[in-house]
Amino acid sequence: MNSENNHQLASFFLIVTGLSILFSGCAAGQATAPASTLPGTVVSSPTLASTVAPTATIPATVAPTQVNPPTETAIPIPIITLRKGDFYFSMDGQQNFMFSRNVGSYQTTDYYQILDLTRTGGSKFVRVQLGDLGMGYSKTGKVDAFWAKKWENVFDKAASYGMDVMPVFGAWYEWNDGAGYSTWKSNPFNEANGGPASTSLELFKSGSPTQELWLEWMKTLVERWQGQENILAWEIFSEINMSPGTTEPAAIDFVNQAASIIRNADPAHRPVTASLADFGEWDKYYHSAGIDFINIHPYPTSGKLDTTIISEVRALREKYSKPVMIGESGLSFQTPDTNPPTLTTASKAELGIQHAIWAALVSGAMNGRALWWEDSVGIYFPALSWPFLNKYAASELPAANFIEKVDFSGFSPLKAQTSPKITGAALGNDKMVIGWFRDAGSEPPDWTLQPVISGESVKITVPGSTPDWQVDFYDTKTGIIISSTSAARQGNTITISLPDFTDDMAFKLYTPPAAQ
Repeated sequence: MNSENNHQLASFFLIVTGLSILFSGCAAGQATAPASTLPGTVVSSPTLASTVAPTATIPATVAPTQVNPPTETAIPIPIITLRKGDFYFSMDGQQNFMFSRNVGSYQTTDYYQILDLTRTGGSKFVRVQLGDLGMGYSKTGKVDAFWAKKWENVFDKAASYGMDVMPVFGAWYEWNDGAGYSTWKSNPFNEANGGPASTSLELFKSGSPTQELWLEWMKTLVERWQGQENILAWEIFSEINMSPGTTEPAAIDFVNQAASIIRNADPAHRPVTASLADFGEWDKYYHSAGIDFINIHPYPTSGKLDTTIISEVRALREKYSKPVMIGESGLSFQTPDTNPPTLTTASKAELGIQHAIWAALVSGAMNGRALWWEDSVGIYFPALSWPFLNKYAASELPAANFIEKVDFSGFSPLKAQTSPKITGAALGNDKMVIGWFRDAGSEPPDWTLQPVISGESVKITVPGSTPDWQVDFYDTKTGIIISSTSAARQGNTITISLPDFTDDMAFKLYTPPAAQ
């Protein structure tokens, strides 16, 4: 939502977000892009020069370790819900911050291997775009049963690891009959393929045969999958504002119709969302009744992913009073093989990712990580492939350890004052506060660190009136407590003196049991 990024991100989403479709086309009878190359294309923007999406040769995706079959002993699936008025999912009755990943491939065996990596980091759910294994419908809107079964195998594999899934029914690139990356030519609903749609906009025209068939297809899937215990939520459409010619009123009407159908077809009444690309402003969209939680995709052109997450999440929570999910994210919108190299492959990129993970934790978002290249898409670049994914396999684990038993009920972003030497955020309520602060000079592209940050403090505005508090400081590389001290309220603020640290520091501020 940062206005300085709007035009750059417009070009980005015409290139990068559509890259997820490189996974599509596995369903029988559907045309696909050549398997040997990524779908690079020239994108025109009214405010930028044309941008070329680099082409990369896709090697055979051989996983580095043996894939476990989906029939192995299952881990119990936690009961996860989103209660009205809450800003976090509740897991077995307690509100929790959860880590998530974007999992995509055009081979189901790749999904199994990526899910193996996912569980090493402590992520609790995965977002999957259903078009990655083909579009899943015929020209008459009939569900491709073979395609649906492949997805059910993936869902079951996730369930065996105790993970939930969030299916995404549609994406803008399937309905892009304009410039930029597109699979519209192979869309079964395209009139050229015997379908009812003369243009892609037919999907968003209320009462059109195309819209009615697509919504019926979606309904059939919800009815088929509503008994799948590990469905976390339903995402109607990914980045609907990227579909050429789509207006905000038409998008709102489409999403509200789809959400109503889903809610009637799903006895469990799972939450529903639909995401926007991170550019421009559709002020009314997230207010619509069809959106239970906001779904953002930050890829800041500055590479400052951590501070972008903190600022965007807080602004959206305040504006819409709805939970905010990070659907996708990354240090750079460009493909990792771009020349000159992007921040994704910078020598200290891992530090930027770690900062973003901790920033999400204290931002007020309901989840964190949710990366794009690092979660799965990196396997399609020869210089990265599986070693790149392995490198980031457990990046969220220290933060997951840090919040393991934290109840996020009533947690809200809190005001925090610091010196210019450190930056970060705090989140909490009248009984507990969690905070994360880092060396303010550690910014992309080099993420330079001072040898030691000394003598710093954080003044936090904390609700309630409890006078005495305990502070536990944590190593952000392990998520393990390293020291403790006490702090006292002065009016409505509590000042925390930070121990010497390098890079970053996390803490928990809480009222001693006797004071509760």
